[in-house]
Parts: sequence; C-alpha cells; structure tokens
Amino acid sequence: MPALKSIAVIPTKRGGWRKEPSPTVSGAEDEAAPPHGSARPARRVALQPTHRYRVGDRLHMIGGGQSVQRAASGCKVLSLLPYEGYGALLYRVRSDSEAFERIVAEADLGR
Repeated sequence: MPALKSIAVIPTKRGGWRKEPSPTVSGAEDEAAPPHGSARPARRVALQPTHRYRVGDRLHMIGGGQSVQRAASGCKVLSLLPYEGYGALLYRVRSDSEAFERIVAEADLGR
C-alpha cells in the first residue's frame, strides 16, 4: 500500500484576512515547481512616441472641413502637449490668420 500524503492546513484568525500562503500537499512542491531560472521573460514596454516638431517651429496648418472650420495658414508651435497613451500627438499652436490659440494633431501640421 502506498504511503499517504498529509495535507497541512495553516489555521487562520477569525475575522481577518489570511496572511500565510495557501496550503499545499506536502511532498508535491518539488514536482510542481518549475526549475530555477526558467521564469517567464519580462514583458515588453511600449515606447512612448516623440513629437516631430519643437517649440518655436514655423509650420503650415492644414485647413479643416465642415466640423472643424479651420483655415489653412502658417502657424507657430507654442507648446508640446503630453501624450495620453492613445491617439495623436497634440500641439498648441497660434495661427497667423487667427487671434487665438488652437490644439492641433500632428497629422494636421507640415513643414
């Protein structure tokens, strides 16, 4: 008859969270554990895109359609807006033909 394996159960405190690891079958730790050094490879981190233009650059802003109502004209980059993790890179620009500042996507700007 094969030897019986005992199951060790760690007692828990009443009304509290379990602080110790969950119980395991004694003698099975060596069989289930992967060999040392064969851990999963590190997860790759996506690189943050960088702005193509710099503060002070003189650029050409493409005109907008019916919903944007933006005139095609020259503009100056006032600041680079931080990347939010999705979408286009944004710039704060001042157009030569308008008296106010706009936030424009990088795709709408050109040299």
